[in-house]
Amino acid sequence: MTGKFLAFVKANKLIEGGDRILLGISGGIDSATLLDLLLKSRDKLKIEISLAHLNYGLRKESDSDHRFVRDLAAKNNLQLFERKVKLSGGNIEEKARDARYNFFNAIASKNGIDKVAVAHHKNDLAETMLLNLVRGSGIDGLASMQPKAGNLIRPLLFATRKEIENYAVKSKLAFVEDKTNKDIALSRNLLRRKVIPELEKINPKFIETMAGESNLLRQVADFQEKLAGEAFGKLAKKKGGMIELSAKELSALDPYLQSLIFRKTILNARGDLKDISSKNILDLMRLCRTSSGTKSLSLPLGLKATRIYDRIVLAPKQKSLSKPHRKVRLEFGKKENFGAWQLFLEKSEKSQPVSGISLVRINIEKTGKLLVRSRQAGDRIAINKNKTKKIQDIFTDAKIPRQERDAYPIVVNEKNEVVWVPHLRLSSAFKADEKTQNIATIEATKEK
Repeated sequence: MTGKFLAFVKANKLIEGGDRILLGISGGIDSATLLDLLLKSRDKLKIEISLAHLNYGLRKESDSDHRFVRDLAAKNNLQLFERKVKLSGGNIEEKARDARYNFFNAIASKNGIDKVAVAHHKNDLAETMLLNLVRGSGIDGLASMQPKAGNLIRPLLFATRKEIENYAVKSKLAFVEDKTNKDIALSRNLLRRKVIPELEKINPKFIETMAGESNLLRQVADFQEKLAGEAFGKLAKKKGGMIELSAKELSALDPYLQSLIFRKTILNARGDLKDISSKNILDLMRLCRTSSGTKSLSLPLGLKATRIYDRIVLAPKQKSLSKPHRKVRLEFGKKENFGAWQLFLEKSEKSQPVSGISLVRINIEKTGKLLVRSRQAGDRIAINKNKTKKIQDIFTDAKIPRQERDAYPIVVNEKNEVVWVPHLRLSSAFKADEKTQNIATIEATKEK
């Protein structure tokens, strides 16, 4: 078995000469076997070994297991990193796993550890695949247990549980037994003791078959990751904590590729796909098909997705896409900033031509002093002598996203009458004409 171990390590490039290896050890048969193989191969691999044990205190045997690991470390003259924690409430298995890997990673980071080794084997792989299949994890979940993931290595993934048991007996290894492994109230144990034996009646090589399927699925997962990454790179625009996608461009793609891009977007926005279900992805795809206007949906991980006309924006829920800015007074010859906007007021000659949407001529004698502020409830602007229009309706007609309207500049006079909504509408009441003697221009530009 030592030969198969070394061949597997070499084929998957799990260990390099000079590596410092931290072995997560429970004292059970799997980790005891991996420790023995590492010790026997230590000189050949040119590695340094240390141990890490996390005592959850969940069983009455937890402390005796802890003492066993201490004795094992002392017997082999290995450094042992140890900690005792208390877990309660919720999914204990999940909490234990998170606590374990957080502990291992913290040790590795602090002590210059190159690789963290865990004792998963082929049966663990098959059980994990079945669990993820039942829960609906997609291809990534089915191919999640690989020989190497970052600094995490699984050097026993070449062996079955039976092979490990035979090796432990032949090598006369000491180990402890976890009695909870017989409790079929736990999902993994139910699969191990009831489901998989039935499947092996159909296919005696079921465990080996699952290992082979996992490798194939990993190739598929790697390919779709590359595909999704390239598409995301072309379509996504990052703005601070937000990520924008074009609904039109997304809709033109194959639905499965759309789903991959949305998963990639969430991963980039939050760094994690935990708690993201297939329903969440389908909801995002439906949002993409929404015809117009602004619609939103909440996602796990504190995310919110909003359809803003052609854009789909993913952002943290607590992060507003825009916020009102302080009121600013406009003075002649001085540029004033208003959020992403810059406004400039200056006196103008009557004959000076004006064109475009960013520069307007006003009757400064009628307006008086000018200010810039955010919109207010009830804001209206004159569109002819006897008619006004709601600013809200002007925004809607111009398809200004709701999330951006609070940050949009509104130019008013000291009587709080709207003079100009930059790039959209100039009040007919203050527009300069051929008879106007006292003329000013206002220019408004926006950062791209």
